Amino acid sequence: MRLAPRVPYKETIHIKCKVGWIKARCEDLSLFGIKFRYINGESCEHHEWVKLKLRINNRSTVFRGRIYRKEDKRAVVLFNEEDRTLSDLLGGFFTETIKRSGKCPYCKARISPESLDCPNCHMPLDFTRVDLIQALRRIKVGDIIAGKLPEEVRGKVCEEKTDFIGSCKKMREVFDLIRRFASTDYPVLILGETGTGKELTAKAIHERSIRKDGPFLAINCGAIPKELLEAELFGYEKGAFTGADRKRAGKIELADGGTLFLDEIGDLPFPLQVKLLRFLEDYTFDRIGGNRSQKADVRIIAATNKDIEELVREGRFREDLYYRLKVLSIKLPPLREREDDIVLMAKYFLEKFKREQGRDIEGFTDDAMELIKNYAWPGNVRELINVIKKAVVMTDKRFIDSGDLDINSSFVSKNVSGKRLFDLKEHMERLERELVEKAFRITGGNVSRMSSMLGVSRPTVYKLIEKYGLI
Repeated sequence: MRLAPRVPYKETIHIKCKVGWIKARCEDLSLFGIKFRYINGESCEHHEWVKLKLRINNRSTVFRGRIYRKEDKRAVVLFNEEDRTLSDLLGGFFTETIKRSGKCPYCKARISPESLDCPNCHMPLDFTRVDLIQALRRIKVGDIIAGKLPEEVRGKVCEEKTDFIGSCKKMREVFDLIRRFASTDYPVLILGETGTGKELTAKAIHERSIRKDGPFLAINCGAIPKELLEAELFGYEKGAFTGADRKRAGKIELADGGTLFLDEIGDLPFPLQVKLLRFLEDYTFDRIGGNRSQKADVRIIAATNKDIEELVREGRFREDLYYRLKVLSIKLPPLREREDDIVLMAKYFLEKFKREQGRDIEGFTDDAMELIKNYAWPGNVRELINVIKKAVVMTDKRFIDSGDLDINSSFVSKNVSGKRLFDLKEHMERLERELVEKAFRITGGNVSRMSSMLGVSRPTVYKLIEKYGLI
């Protein structure tokens, strides 16, 4: 399934490149690019920046772009336009073209002209929405935040952090704060439930900052015994305690010139809160057993899933450290408050994991998508990732259904009636189709063998083949 839909566009276009204006015959058009065949033997250079003149809705429109792929006489240009421009110039054309076709561009299911999203795969179909185009672009290129990243960072982001996506209003606000905070060097406090992406947020800030070429180190303050945590943070001198047979640098020293991410800062023991506060005041620290202060140029980003203000009121967290860390703060929304993102994220992770596992899975059934949309996701994005990853591994069907999703039914919204999740007729018909299609593939469409395999008569096999459009 393509995340960026394509529509037929059999038109002659004009391309401005180094050799001047040349003609090409377009083959298809997507929201983010165009595929075409050169005419008259003329062609542009690979990776060359070009201008394209297209007629959209009987109006001549110029797009900027770059030759992305060149094979024989064919090439692809990726547009270099803002999301708002693509929404204004192409959004209405795509929406109307798809409605006229009567088919979803993703799953090919039938849609009505009034459909704002597909009743089968639930993907949105109103491409005049700039937020939808922003979301599709993030998923397509693996960008973790709105806006362009530096070239040297972009490849790393695409490889490692494509899981940090979103288009709802709350996430757009988060992405905006990331951009703003990255330009400063002040401490940042990230608040949010477990699994909402606190470390990804910290990395995003680091990689857009002037420290991006420096180290990014992380330490979980709640996962390390308090006896060892001080040594992990500040290091120690040889002979400082039994077993200290050599000098060792701590995370603060190793992060010099970069960023140190302190996860679960609410679990930091009280004595270490004092030492961290001192470091934030003058950026000096002492190794355990040392008698000479060290200095480190480190930006501190902290995170917690606890109510840190409540910890301050209870006297379990120093108020002065809290305000020192909270110079800048970001609150990440839980997944249940990001309703507009859940469908897009589920589709994205399914595409990602089925490619990793080499599985031929086409999508989710209606009841599976209904369950995904109405589940509370107490484990947030991390839980969504794990549930879909497991479903991809465990299912042997073309479509993931509700039974493949390892979801605790006690966290499903009560507004989900059993009608769609437990509709016996719907499930039996889906199973029938899967068995008939599998028998058709195995036998190569041999009716006699299908009849024997399925245990039904030849006339019934003919009816089933016609019913499911296998010929």
